[in-house]
Amino acid sequence: MLKKATTVSELASAFAPAPLTLEDLKDFYVDVDCERDGFLSRREEIKKKLEGTDYIKILFAGHRGSGKSTELIKLKKEIEDNSFIVSFSIMEELDINDIEYIDLIMVMMEKLADRGEAEGLIPNNGRYLETIKNWLTDVTKIKAEETGYMMEVGAGIQANRGVLSLLIGLIAEFKASIRASSVNKVEYRKVLDKSITILKANCNILINEISMALRNKGKKLLLIIEDMDKGDIAKVQNIFFNHSGILSELNTRMIFTMSISTLTSTSRGEIKGRFDLATLPMLKVKEESGADFDKGIQAIRKIVEKRADLSLFESGILNNMIVRSGGVLRDLFGMIEIAGTSAGFNRLSAVNGQSADYAFNRLKSKYLGTISIGDEKEAGITTDGLYTKLVEVCNAREKKFPLDKTMLILLSCLAVLEYNGKQWFDIHPAVKALLHEMGKIPAEKEETRS
Repeated sequence: MLKKATTVSELASAFAPAPLTLEDLKDFYVDVDCERDGFLSRREEIKKKLEGTDYIKILFAGHRGSGKSTELIKLKKEIEDNSFIVSFSIMEELDINDIEYIDLIMVMMEKLADRGEAEGLIPNNGRYLETIKNWLTDVTKIKAEETGYMMEVGAGIQANRGVLSLLIGLIAEFKASIRASSVNKVEYRKVLDKSITILKANCNILINEISMALRNKGKKLLLIIEDMDKGDIAKVQNIFFNHSGILSELNTRMIFTMSISTLTSTSRGEIKGRFDLATLPMLKVKEESGADFDKGIQAIRKIVEKRADLSLFESGILNNMIVRSGGVLRDLFGMIEIAGTSAGFNRLSAVNGQSADYAFNRLKSKYLGTISIGDEKEAGITTDGLYTKLVEVCNAREKKFPLDKTMLILLSCLAVLEYNGKQWFDIHPAVKALLHEMGKIPAEKEETRS
């Protein structure tokens, strides 16, 4: 459980890079909807969308580190009375850099069967599970009784849950092949792709059985699939733009977390009608003019104050760190974690300018390593081209740019930040400092902020 820091040595654990848990919401959550967008709360927008239909598919998009996961935790708490939520992280289940739409549906079936049986919504030896298990055995040629999962059942490590254990064993074997880059994964995907209509129908069988059981409880099913924003952009785009029809035909409500950089202006048109889009705006700390956005800075101060005594930062230091983060909460938390550890190492009672500068330099090093192109010939873009675009964004008076390939790369690594609403762009402060050190732009005078 999260604990508020009262000494610099406790800052690292208080600002660990992880979303709040349900248990932590009451003491540590700060509602910053108005600072993100004064006209509409994104959680309220999503709740209205969910109320409108039983079959909606929502892409919840935002930049990495913008707070999507924490907002989803808050959303789950707010709708738990009328929703049966099946939630999982795709990153924990599969190889996030080599994911196909078939893999996604297989994991959905596993989670639906597992949670449905655990909550008494479907019987563990139900004919529906038997039908699905027999079909999967037939098309994949995996012997359910010989899977690693069933061996653990035999050894007493896993409980024997009848047909459900056999079905989960089949899917576990499939997932293991995907994660291990096994040669079998190509064959498994191939045979399931040929039978995709049946795979979809079997997934809908589970969904429909659970949904019917939930009606008596006054609840509706909701699937939440997290961490799609952490996957390979091309793979994720292939799932949602080339196979969107399959996902849209699953008979339930679904939310996927997405990276804004995955959704180009062209792709947004392709998904229209099949997916609803809700974007989480960045917490901006600068105006488009370059002036400090005090409302955003103060909102982030409130987030920090929930986790730490503000006396642990010398005067003006916290505000400087907030501005240097560009509003990326993950970067701010990372800097506080490092600065606090540095202050503790040097036997200081509060984070001072030197500790904060050290943390900012570490952040700059992280970004320096991400602004590069491995195979320039294949990408059709050079590392020099990335820096040329960065300088262009930095020097532009009008902070609006087309989402070309170069911009998408810079957005995906957060070297360029997108501020929603008017949709304008700016360079991350750490990257701006790097450009100055390289002699590509003049230095900015950094103010001391109280």
